[in-house]
Amino acid sequence: MTSIQFFYSPDFPGIALRANARQALENLGMNQEMQETEAAPGQIGSPLPALAIDGEIVVSGLEPSVRELELLFADHVQERQEDFSCGECGVECGGMNCTENCTRCGKNGEASSMVARIIGFVILLIILFTAVKILA
Repeated sequence: MTSIQFFYSPDFPGIALRANARQALENLGMNQEMQETEAAPGQIGSPLPALAIDGEIVVSGLEPSVRELELLFADHVQERQEDFSCGECGVECGGMNCTENCTRCGKNGEASSMVARIIGFVILLIILFTAVKILA
């Protein structure tokens, strides 16, 4: 789930940024709650008001239009989906434990991760080493 944070201070309330961000989320149909945090100027390392998505400051010191924020949010959602969904079957699996017959994720829904292969190989080496020690 995406985390959206709005940072402001009494000196830099960011009324337009707050309103535009809420409107952009509503226009996109994103039922995402925006966490509002009062911060001291310089506390977050960027000019206030500021907007962060998943902990990354994406807007600071200015107040973009609703349309600009819609594009920003839509781009972020698209990037997130590309990071976590399989290009072949469309399942949000990150390339593992996918549906049947997905060549990218695995065979028949099984994970085909490199880590699992390495762990299996290490276990095989331990078994072989132990067998050699016993037989020697």
